Amino acid sequence: MEAEYYMRILLGIVTGPKSDEDIRTYRGVVYDTYKKACWARGILEDDHAYIDSIIEAKLNLTDDEKKNYTLHEIEELMLSNGGTLKAFDEMPKPPDIDVDHSNRLITEKKNYDRDYLKSKHDEWVNKMTSEQRAIYDKIMGAILKDNGGVFSVYGFGGTGKTILWKTLSAAVRYRGLIAINVASSGIASLLLEGGRTAHSRFCIPINPDDFTMCNINPNLDLANMLKETSLIIWDEAPMMSRYCFEKLDRSLSDIMRNNDNKPFGGKVVVFGGDFRQVLPVINGAGRAQIVLASLNSSYLWEHCKVLTLTKNMRLMSNGVSENEAENIKEFSDWILVVGDGKIAEPNDGEALIDIPDEFLIKNVDDPIDAISRAVIRLSGLPNHRLRLKIGAHVMLWRNIDPKGGLCNGTRLQITQMGNNVLEACVITGDRVGDKVLIPKVMIKPSDTKLPFRMRRRQFPLVVAFAMTINKSQGQSLEEVRLFLPRLVFSHGQLYVALSRVTSKKGLRVLIVDKEGEPKTQTMNVVFKEIFQNL
Repeated sequence: MEAEYYMRILLGIVTGPKSDEDIRTYRGVVYDTYKKACWARGILEDDHAYIDSIIEAKLNLTDDEKKNYTLHEIEELMLSNGGTLKAFDEMPKPPDIDVDHSNRLITEKKNYDRDYLKSKHDEWVNKMTSEQRAIYDKIMGAILKDNGGVFSVYGFGGTGKTILWKTLSAAVRYRGLIAINVASSGIASLLLEGGRTAHSRFCIPINPDDFTMCNINPNLDLANMLKETSLIIWDEAPMMSRYCFEKLDRSLSDIMRNNDNKPFGGKVVVFGGDFRQVLPVINGAGRAQIVLASLNSSYLWEHCKVLTLTKNMRLMSNGVSENEAENIKEFSDWILVVGDGKIAEPNDGEALIDIPDEFLIKNVDDPIDAISRAVIRLSGLPNHRLRLKIGAHVMLWRNIDPKGGLCNGTRLQITQMGNNVLEACVITGDRVGDKVLIPKVMIKPSDTKLPFRMRRRQFPLVVAFAMTINKSQGQSLEEVRLFLPRLVFSHGQLYVALSRVTSKKGLRVLIVDKEGEPKTQTMNVVFKEIFQNL
């Protein structure tokens, strides 16, 4: 019966078998049993995939590359699941560190060179604008007086939010206190020292609602670390559902057991971001639902002090000529007008706008046409067929090791290939040049409405010749080529796409109609009601 079960699985996959041997064949190898053939195809979830990954990495990589953090996580996973590693005892282990293991999270959050942080803090404070310094003083005052408070730092790209986060974190950490840096996306979290995604750090459910709570046990390390935390910085907050913030508020209040009903248990929480950017993505939701799910529609917003940054730091950079500064200001002002929906007024939030001629691409060639062809994919899963070669640029689709910079959106370049492990070089973030190992993982689609259960083991990668507008949020790029074969359909998408570039000379836009003919106009969508209580 067992053999028949595995044979039926294979018959649903193997195309046109002419013999029993064909059913048991995969990549030219004929396996003894149907079950082994299923293992080879990655259909069954067992330790064989992990063992094969370790063998492959051990045989093909140098000693330094074998020490990759992700590979050791695989080894630990095998041990926790009762797998055997007797054949791999000689593999290098991470060095022992003499630390206090009473609470590893608190130890990690206090494991900073305080003298170095103090010197960097003083350097950064001296470079602050008057706006930044006023915000810094207000937030640090709340921390040092232990008053608690919720703040929202609102500013467009280039106003210096990231340097403000670095300075606040350094100010807290050099004093021996705990600062937690999180962001709404993996890419944004890489810009923060010790950054993690908010979902990962606070154990927030993937689909939160009015009735869910953060999965934090009040008696374990995470809760104890949160009790000692002095500052929480949450970057790119507007793109998250208000339920995420409300869940954390209730969880912290439960952990702190405070009776004065202060938000977030009396902690100092700082939200950062730009409400002109993409708002929470809700499947099938309309304009009203998206606005009502936003941070400033939460009951927490009435407790939030909005602090605004308006000065473009790029205009104040050393070496910028008067002419360059004028161009930057003109470009920045135009992008802000797009973000505020003030072009082609009056409008109800949707309007066709003209793209300046200097940014337009007017010639359509075959490569662009090839990109525009539709590809059928299942939401939440990388493409079924992954065609790679040495040197190919790829993007991660899963958070493999957020602490080590391997998160959803990280871009890599393939340097070695195996059947079970890929070696790649990081090409974005603060780990540029690092060699990492990417194993196959079990992936399930994010669409929970499917009438069947589906999963497959594969590399969590897609070839990254381009990225979607939503995926680009939180990144700053020297050059952007924006391709719009269809009109944008939600708040802030055009603004996000245009504002990723750091200067006007790096932006080029191609707009085409259904026939592939170039156009000069595109749709701009802005839900203006989102700005009413900022």
